Amino acid sequence: MEAAMATSNAILTVANLTDPATGKLNREVYEALVRREAMRTFGSCAPRYIRQASKLYRDHVAMQVTAWRQRSGLTVETTFVSAFGIHADGVRRSAF
Repeated sequence: MEAAMATSNAILTVANLTDPATGKLNREVYEALVRREAMRTFGSCAPRYIRQASKLYRDHVAMQVTAWRQRSGLTVETTFVSAFGIHADGVRRSAF
């Protein structure tokens, strides 16, 4: 079983971004995926391209960590932010 886990972490897929046993980020997989995306999209691993490529995987990591916590019975705190607030007197809204 441990040999299978060691080889699955070496596979660079979005599914391997988090460790299934602990729910923590697999840093090696994350860094390799980000570098591969930077090379594929921008043709370079310059820091600005690494930052841009890392934005593609941030949501995947957050969703996987949240899903792991839910499966493990741990609490998950979420916040809902609405794009439309409650109308308040004295607040000017743009007219389109």
